[in-house]
Amino acid sequence: MKLWSKESLVLGGAYGVLDTPFALSGLEIISEILFGLFIICIIMLCFNKTPKFISFMMNKYPKTSYYLTAIGWIPYFMIISFCLFVGCLYYIGFDEVIFRHFVFGLVFISLSAFMISLVIAYVRARKRR
Repeated sequence: MKLWSKESLVLGGAYGVLDTPFALSGLEIISEILFGLFIICIIMLCFNKTPKFISFMMNKYPKTSYYLTAIGWIPYFMIISFCLFVGCLYYIGFDEVIFRHFVFGLVFISLSAFMISLVIAYVRARKRR
């Protein structure tokens, strides 16, 4: 199971970078297609099959893979926290205002974490030289 490896973080980073512009611009169909491909690749990683584009990207572009690894945890965090919140809605009752505030808060936290993770990765890369 390669779900806790560098490949999964690069996959999460690539998904986050590719999906963010489409999700923020309102092109939901492209965002949903990318999410489906992301889930298929996660399932492949669960069965120890690395998608070829991940291996190619890690070998051909190691510096880009380093930065994608730094932000790769954010999509997993968003998916897990959203699933937990939807599960909690069963107990606290559905209210559209609470749901809207949670989604906007999750997007704000994720975009902030994206910027902070990139700054930390940049500082670590500069120290390594």
